[in-house]
Amino acid sequence: MLLGLALGGVGYAILHPGGLEGRIPPIPLGAFESLRFFVAMAAAGLGAIIFIAALMPKGPRGPSGGGGKKRRKGAAPMTIDFNDPAPMAAHDSGATHAHHQAEVAALPPEPAAEEAAPEPVVHSGAPPGAPGAFAEARRELHEHTRAERWSEAADIVRRLSSLAGDDHERTLAAQDAGDFARAQGLTDQAADAYDEALTYARQIGEPSGLADALTNVGDVAYEEQRLETAVDAYEEALALRRAFAQAQPGDLGGKRALALALERLADAREDRGHRMRALDLYRESLDISGALASADPVAYGEDLAVTRRRLAELEAKVLA
Repeated sequence: MLLGLALGGVGYAILHPGGLEGRIPPIPLGAFESLRFFVAMAAAGLGAIIFIAALMPKGPRGPSGGGGKKRRKGAAPMTIDFNDPAPMAAHDSGATHAHHQAEVAALPPEPAAEEAAPEPVVHSGAPPGAPGAFAEARRELHEHTRAERWSEAADIVRRLSSLAGDDHERTLAAQDAGDFARAQGLTDQAADAYDEALTYARQIGEPSGLADALTNVGDVAYEEQRLETAVDAYEEALALRRAFAQAQPGDLGGKRALALALERLADAREDRGHRMRALDLYRESLDISGALASADPVAYGEDLAVTRRRLAELEAKVLA
């Protein structure tokens, strides 16, 4: 902006030697004296262009600019699997909370409007409201997702709730909508859908489904750094997982779900500064993971390795 004003002043000084009551000294142009008018206009015009360009609004801020949600370092990508009402998060090598995230595949960008071909109308094999229509639609949704046919999958997600015949199916429809939105990075929409799924899950009262719904609510809250909400959801889910593991001591899947619930809560507690509480939770998880790895090293050995590493990291932070 200052450069533009300076060039404008130079143009004025060339065009009006001795201007402003003789306060501006004449600017000699030498061999270009005969072109004084054109040189002055060129300088003034360039100055005007630079000044106007400086006033133009800048484009939208990128991901690193302000106003966006904080993205957690080391967060693992997610893969949608609609076979299960709420896919279980798996351990991976990421730091802090990363090994708890379900792997969600990055969706390709939507094609430009002028290049997009008309989207096919997708219908499930059964008419809306007919027995099996909801299950058939979810099966198609699963197939489209695996084949990365995102437009067709989105069409089914939009109408899935209208095919639901009871609260259980409405829970699944909201769950699928949340998974789909979360995979596209639409965390606000995902949070709304997961809240709806939780409402239906509470009405049903089935402990496992309720724990799954609470876990999803907690995961999105954790990603958005709403740690108090995340802790509340994780603690309620943990209580349900404990009760199930105590009632079904031989269920290895239930024990693994309990270990993951402990570590989810531990990570959220750590982020809130409750490191000693997080250590206790990880140590409890280590006992469960160790027993699982002894029973089935192939299936649960990696879980044990990740838990050991995270516990060592936390202990090092406490002792630092």
